[in-house]
Amino acid sequence: MKERTLTDYLNMEEDKRGWIEKINIGDNVCWISFTKKGYGRGGDVHNGRQYNVIIKGSFLVKELHEGIERETVVATGRLITIQDGIPHVFIALEDTWMIEWHEFPLPPFKEKKYYEPYRKLCK
Repeated sequence: MKERTLTDYLNMEEDKRGWIEKINIGDNVCWISFTKKGYGRGGDVHNGRQYNVIIKGSFLVKELHEGIERETVVATGRLITIQDGIPHVFIALEDTWMIEWHEFPLPPFKEKKYYEPYRKLCK
């Protein structure tokens, strides 16, 4: 059996918003991200719950519930749960680090469902 190294578990992507690191642990996946102030993450909608813990910093989280937008500020140490089928976006109010995981496997990137009014806030 081949000995695994750290790079077997990690997969980093970087852009103008910051970076996101995908960590694979068996069948489980989580992400650690850094988002620069003023930039967004997400803008998608999916089947199953998503969990996020703010390591340091804060986000304005927008969620669309049956046509009504809810805004919540989440800061260091807070857990936020995004419910099944809810469009959402995270806007960094300051430079922010976060951990994210899901109760379901994510589809391939090309098959993800986006809520365009929120996704445009991530570009």
